Amino acid sequence: MAKLQSVFTIPRERRYIAIAEIVIFSVIQTVQFIMKFMQEWRYWHHNKRKSYARCFLYSWFGLLGILAQLRIAGSAMVIANSRPGQSLLIAESVLQSVGLSPLLFEVSLVLLRSGQSGRSGPGNSRYPKHIRILLHAFRFPVIISIILVVVGGIIGIRACRDTGAAVFVATFAFVCSLIGWLAVRFRPVLPAGGYHCVLVVLMTLPFFAVRIAYFLLGHYGSQKFSPVTGSRGVMVGMSLVMEIFIVILLLLARAVAEPFLPAGEIENDSVA
Repeated sequence: MAKLQSVFTIPRERRYIAIAEIVIFSVIQTVQFIMKFMQEWRYWHHNKRKSYARCFLYSWFGLLGILAQLRIAGSAMVIANSRPGQSLLIAESVLQSVGLSPLLFEVSLVLLRSGQSGRSGPGNSRYPKHIRILLHAFRFPVIISIILVVVGGIIGIRACRDTGAAVFVATFAFVCSLIGWLAVRFRPVLPAGGYHCVLVVLMTLPFFAVRIAYFLLGHYGSQKFSPVTGSRGVMVGMSLVMEIFIVILLLLARAVAEPFLPAGEIENDSVA
């Protein structure tokens, strides 16, 4: 991680960007909540009894909602403290770094939904069990590797940071390969909505690559790549804009797999 300055005054431009982030991610939180609530109520893939309260919780605290809340919290810290101390600078840097995990977790969930496209109820996936396991399992190395990179950067343990970065890059390469394989291997199996969902997720990968490059450069590159004290233009171009594109595409992928407006009959055969 680029070394954080102990005395740092946040530039006016950074505060303007923080205000814009609060507006943008507030809109994202609202849109994803409405869409996910309607999808949860219509399709309900959980074993628990469907209720408005559960739909509200699953929708408000969806992974894109968590990302939006992290970004709003980080931007609020920037606006509230023009001369933050070392602890606040570290907190802001950590919030910027961990935001990658909700996005990659959402990729996992959206791909699982592609296998359930057009169906409601628990189970009902067209993917075999080993594919479902892989789609769940890659979340663990994602969160563990991000923690290793962030903690290693903060406390200055290079081996910890390097291990986390290597695992993270390898995991992302695996995710890219898995999505490409799903697009080729399961085209005859998936309905149109499910297959198009996979293709839309595939479109997010270039944006993920840029966002991940920014994350790694923030720990290994020059000061301009620091998410807190670095170049504002680089941060907007490689982080904020990339995340906006990724969120839009993931929302679109979910909408393609599970239209939240009535568009026809859905299957309701629960499979254990």
